[in-house]
Amino acid sequence: MSNRKETFTVLHAAPEERQHALTDPYWNTRERVLQLLLQYTLIESYRKFVQKRAPYPFVTPEMAWPGASTATREYSLHNTCLIALLDSPLPDKLRKHFRCREGNRVTYANIMDVAPDVTVLEHYNDSHKDSSHNSFPELLRLLLPLDYALLIQNTAPPGAGEKKMELSHFHMRIERLTDNALRHLGIHLNYLERSLLERGEAFLELLEKKLFEYYNFYHNAGGRRAASVHAAQLLMRERLAGTILVGSQQDRRLTLLTTSGKTQQTRIEQYFLVKLEGERLSELLALGKKAKLALRDHFLINPGNHQEGVVILRIEYEHTEAALPAAQAKRTEQIKQNWLRIREQHLVPIVPDESRRIGFDFAKPHARHEAHH
Repeated sequence: MSNRKETFTVLHAAPEERQHALTDPYWNTRERVLQLLLQYTLIESYRKFVQKRAPYPFVTPEMAWPGASTATREYSLHNTCLIALLDSPLPDKLRKHFRCREGNRVTYANIMDVAPDVTVLEHYNDSHKDSSHNSFPELLRLLLPLDYALLIQNTAPPGAGEKKMELSHFHMRIERLTDNALRHLGIHLNYLERSLLERGEAFLELLEKKLFEYYNFYHNAGGRRAASVHAAQLLMRERLAGTILVGSQQDRRLTLLTTSGKTQQTRIEQYFLVKLEGERLSELLALGKKAKLALRDHFLINPGNHQEGVVILRIEYEHTEAALPAAQAKRTEQIKQNWLRIREQHLVPIVPDESRRIGFDFAKPHARHEAHH
């Protein structure tokens, strides 16, 4: 009998997690938005490349490793997104950072002001903003290509018995000084006591790189990814439960930054496309047949291609001890250590009614990533 480790394994979603997504409006909305964005940012982007006969820039195992460098080139065919999803109303104190004004509230008049060429709003009414409405996905897709961010929040008044998740604002800027983010992170993790420059400019420059590594972005990340870092840190600082969903044309992945509202920690998960060929594809198909998985309908984005299989991989990352709050005296060398490690990796289905996942150790450690930064 062969002792070779199987590449793929069948995993089952925890029943309590599935029930939570069905019964809690915030988690239900999160799941619906996630499914829509997997289609929009990954699957539809891939098909645009195929249509243009351009090679799709797949993420490599080395690029998926925590702290890895990613190409700085932007791929214009790749769809982007930036959404802030909050389990509670946005507090007034954060409105200077999440720029919500009357002029970018989701209304027919405001949308027409920003995008007057939109012609599919003929039957629009305000009920479409409700995440449980059948027309909510259509409205969301309509607004995704517009610049800046979208805000989905619980708009139920205080004391209401049930949550009301609504797409309340679009064309929303997320603004914050990086220095403020650095200072908060440094104090939160006990690398600083009070001020940014108390340990010198070289230390501050390193801390700025670690700020982006904390969310598994490369240190030169800008645009939507930089905005998502500021948004997630603000939610974490205020102990607000929410999810920031972001996709860029540079790293070709969908990133979810989830804050719990109970602890000042953030869960990081990223979704991206992987191409399987040869023996690896054969092994996956064999597992599918053995486990009675409808692989070509539920997992493969290009089911008609028998030479290669394109799938969606999810990696969840977790913070190492060097990136967790510590009670001991001010740290020194730990800032140079890796701040993230991989918690789990698996292929996700492309249809929401498939509850199983397929375990797959895609990202492998690379010598240069294991070294201290």
